[in-house]
Amino acid sequence: MTKRDTSVETGGNFATNPSGNAWDDDDDAYLDSIAGRLSERQQREIELVEAVKAVYVACGRDKVLDDMLATFVVSMLAKKNGRRDDGRILFITGESGAGKTAAIARALSRSDALQPQVRPFGLVKPVISVSLSGGAVTLKAVGHQIAEAAGYPVKDTVGQNDMWKRLPDILHQRRVLLVHIDETQHVLKRTETDQERKNLAKAIKGLSNFEAWPINFILSGTPETTEIARLDQQFERRGRFLFLSDITMPEEKELVDRMIREMAGAIGMATDRLIASDVPERVAHAARYRYGRIAQMVLAGIQVAIHKGANELVREHFAYAYLELSHARGRDEMNPFLVDDWRNLPAGYFLNEEQRET
Repeated sequence: MTKRDTSVETGGNFATNPSGNAWDDDDDAYLDSIAGRLSERQQREIELVEAVKAVYVACGRDKVLDDMLATFVVSMLAKKNGRRDDGRILFITGESGAGKTAAIARALSRSDALQPQVRPFGLVKPVISVSLSGGAVTLKAVGHQIAEAAGYPVKDTVGQNDMWKRLPDILHQRRVLLVHIDETQHVLKRTETDQERKNLAKAIKGLSNFEAWPINFILSGTPETTEIARLDQQFERRGRFLFLSDITMPEEKELVDRMIREMAGAIGMATDRLIASDVPERVAHAARYRYGRIAQMVLAGIQVAIHKGANELVREHFAYAYLELSHARGRDEMNPFLVDDWRNLPAGYFLNEEQRET
């Protein structure tokens, strides 16, 4: 685990110790000690599951995202009259389960220009990422997360206004060029009015307009994330937009086939007979035709096969996996891997109506 850099003085209420937790540098060792208590078989299962999880199956949308990010980087670095333009915003949206987070992480990791650099004063990261969660998401909390990701942990006593006033200098000192905020819709959903959205828009615009060091943003989340753009004409003018759509069948069946083949192939598991059947189509249907969910469904099926010691992936493995991802246990008629008329079942994991995703 990489120790966070706390060597730069911040002053005021800005902390110099990330958490005061003496175990911060020992997280991996601690997890390894837990895994070491498992049986040899379970430890082997962990190794195999990790190998499958490491697989990312690229597709056409990844090429689009790579090209879009490359153009975005050129735009944010190109100067006008000797100085960089005000910051730009790249909106990347898609429905829940579309695989936005993994796609963006892959694209950022493939950009040579955005990789960390070792400078005389320490390691600097041109790009930082924060992920918002549901519940009590506030503008203050967003500011704190950005500061911490930049290597400036702050105390909770730092107020919202002071937090965002300090951020331009913090990000400048840490040489951060690009801030990625994932799951942006959570802060947008916090209130029924536009006030919190307007406050967020104002705060982001303040960073992007910082003359000494303009900050650029990637805002990702569900489609309502782009609502920020309608609140300010500058957002619309400076924004670039990419929507990661659901996959279509049968046109993109080859992609689902490839996901199954490459993920299972990472551990030498046979898939030829499975791919020749209609199981890939059932997988896509069960995953609501969303890339991220398809990957989750494939992983779940493979994990069942690993646990059973199988060398070949078969439909029954997905049927068992689906029981754990849904409320179909004891209701075989709702399991798309057990019934013949699976196309007539609602797409997505079968849940009780009050828990069905909106």
